[in-house]
Amino acid sequence: MAVEEFKFNEKMIEIEEREEFSSAYKIKSYKEKISVLNKKNAPLKPIKEVFNHLFLENNDITNKTKNSIIKVFYSKKDRIISLVIKNGQEIIWNRDKLIKLYGWFFFVEEPKKESKKAKKPKQNKKEETTINRSHYTFENAKIQLKEKENMRALYRTKEYFQYLKLINSNNISQMPIERVLDDFFNNNNKIPLKEKNSIGKIIYYQKEKVIVIKSLIGDQMYESLEELVKIYGWYFYITGVPVGESEISLAIDKIEKKFDQNYFKNISLTGIKNEDRIRITIYPIVLKPNHNCHILGLGKLNILLDCGISEKEKVEEVNEIENSGDLHDNSVEQKENFDKPDDFEYIDSYLKNLSNMILEAEQELLSDDSKENDSLSINNNGRNYKFNDETDEKEKSSLPRIDAIFVSHSHYDHVSGLKKLIELYPDVPILCSRITLDLFLLRDSKFLKQETADRIEEEEYRKIIQNVIYVENGDKVEFKDKDCYLSFFHGGHMPGALMMLAKIKDFRFLYTGDYTFHDITPFAGTRRFLEQISRPIDYLLIDGTSATEDFGNISDQFHSLILFLEQKAEYEDNVLIGTDPSSLAISFMLIFWRYFRKLQLRRGYTKRPNIYVDMMVRKNIQVINHRYEYIYGPISKLIRDKANPFNSIKFRWFDLSDLDFLKNKNNIIISHPPDLSYGIIRNIINIVGRNPHNLVYLAGSIHDPPGLDLIQGSQEICFSDTWKVPFRAFLINTFFPQLKIKLHADKKQLAEMIKALEPKEVCFFHQSAKSLIDVVDYVKELGVEKVSLPQKRKLIILS
Repeated sequence: MAVEEFKFNEKMIEIEEREEFSSAYKIKSYKEKISVLNKKNAPLKPIKEVFNHLFLENNDITNKTKNSIIKVFYSKKDRIISLVIKNGQEIIWNRDKLIKLYGWFFFVEEPKKESKKAKKPKQNKKEETTINRSHYTFENAKIQLKEKENMRALYRTKEYFQYLKLINSNNISQMPIERVLDDFFNNNNKIPLKEKNSIGKIIYYQKEKVIVIKSLIGDQMYESLEELVKIYGWYFYITGVPVGESEISLAIDKIEKKFDQNYFKNISLTGIKNEDRIRITIYPIVLKPNHNCHILGLGKLNILLDCGISEKEKVEEVNEIENSGDLHDNSVEQKENFDKPDDFEYIDSYLKNLSNMILEAEQELLSDDSKENDSLSINNNGRNYKFNDETDEKEKSSLPRIDAIFVSHSHYDHVSGLKKLIELYPDVPILCSRITLDLFLLRDSKFLKQETADRIEEEEYRKIIQNVIYVENGDKVEFKDKDCYLSFFHGGHMPGALMMLAKIKDFRFLYTGDYTFHDITPFAGTRRFLEQISRPIDYLLIDGTSATEDFGNISDQFHSLILFLEQKAEYEDNVLIGTDPSSLAISFMLIFWRYFRKLQLRRGYTKRPNIYVDMMVRKNIQVINHRYEYIYGPISKLIRDKANPFNSIKFRWFDLSDLDFLKNKNNIIISHPPDLSYGIIRNIINIVGRNPHNLVYLAGSIHDPPGLDLIQGSQEICFSDTWKVPFRAFLINTFFPQLKIKLHADKKQLAEMIKALEPKEVCFFHQSAKSLIDVVDYVKELGVEKVSLPQKRKLIILS
């Protein structure tokens, strides 16, 4: 077939046409995407047009990635373009977008490594296959039993070869599998009945002499591993049962959406009179602790940036306080607070008074002469309102509204007002990621209390799901106006978190949401995604939660914590980690698991602790398993390749009805929330916290009692007037206050973001203006032209 060349940055890239590709290229995702393209009769763009646009105009793929392309193969028949590339991760992340843009499926393959040694003839790798399925019945429970051949590499561990050598050198005969199971379940009294009953599945490989036991509990089985090998002549690979499907994700996927990403393509940012100028404004609704909400004005559109807002306290509560006599010297101030509008009323006030606010903002910018016009024209976010006798009645009645809500991530302080907002504005589109929507419903709805788990029963949450437009890293939402769009980028911080870029003509506005620059196992930070963002950024609205702090190197912080844990494991004491269930809890799980597993495999470490995790964390992990394609970091590949660490037998799941494990030693317990303000963690610390040999660490930002009281030195935990417990455990937070592990960006990460994005102006959110005064000077020293502090409910014209 034809071979051509394409020149890019003085480099010639060979492009070769093929008749068709082998079946190895036609993976599951290829078949699904091509099926959709064929159903829609999507056009196939000419190959030259594809490469002219991809290399010269496509800003979603960085020059670094483009320069690493070595060769290209394509087949019109298969609609496949295969890029031979050194680093093709960015192509994979943007694959859906490329398919929509060009009508081709993009495949990535690594360049072949040339070896100086004589090449050995290739041996066909045999795939693992199931050759027999059955069940083994024990105490009326049917345990799934599979016989397989061609054992996967996952089970060929160093430990396996050690025990295989033991079997062969001692001529231990391999007992038939039927006899092994009968003896193990019915006669082997060393393995407790509880462990036998927790076995969910058994796989065995006759030739390799391996029995894989998937069980919820396996402590005694593992302790007795050598004895089991000597008795039965089989190596027992003991692992956990799969964490299971995400029921809430499956239920959400069943609900049809009202909108898609094309919704905004027919919406113009300009007013009735099509103007070249599009005004861009920002209006902070609330800047309280644990709250966050801004309105971004793009021409005539108003977009809520997060909705961490709350309602006014009820009037009845004021009466209760007055009747109880709890109003003290600050009673007038307390009453005034109750009389203030709630945050939703501030949004309504913004919409009603927007023209006046723009007038006031423009008057600050205009000279005195421009204020004296007889007929004052106000460009109200792209709409022209002329306050004179000739004003068009239709135009006058066209009032502003909330046109979209962007939810950066699912933490409460960014999403608390979403349900109420959809009641007020039932047809407003919501822009968020799939994982953000799943985790929001998991925490906020009553789905976990439903009798059935196959559908979302609460109507208000069904309405939210219907209004969602899914956006993921690299996605772009275009407006009708030329060169005006929103694009979205991975934000770090937690699964599903996104940053939002508004590109309006030549102006670039970036809202970070909460972010982390560096990777924190197992999730990626923003670092590797910033090259995708066009720059310079004209206005950067950035998280200032920890902008005054210096956490140090995150790897060093985790290592310091692990040293404490290893010492406690040596003495078989217990450890409690209080943390957020949807982010840091998962990082702690995997980092601890990996460290102690390496100790076990490399040094024969025998005191590897069990890691107990509450059921809410497990529900979060199930969402990650279901949406692994939208997780950026190594965990995505592990789940895809069926080497899922969450299935380890060292992870144990617990709820309030099953706390017997607290009687045991050498456990790491991970639960939430870190401020101990509610939930099962109270029951746990009531036991763990009484023992001076145990260790407690409260991770993240602690703002509320009783966790805050503990950190400040209290020797007693006060949960209520009638529930107070002594605290005698070793609290790392007070002994080693420098140990700060948070999923917010510190001062150094802020500097990295400034360096990468080259912003002309920076403004902060999520922190009071007073606490950010020093940070302003610090950012100016980094070369930023203008640094501003947030001003609550003051409209700022950006462009």
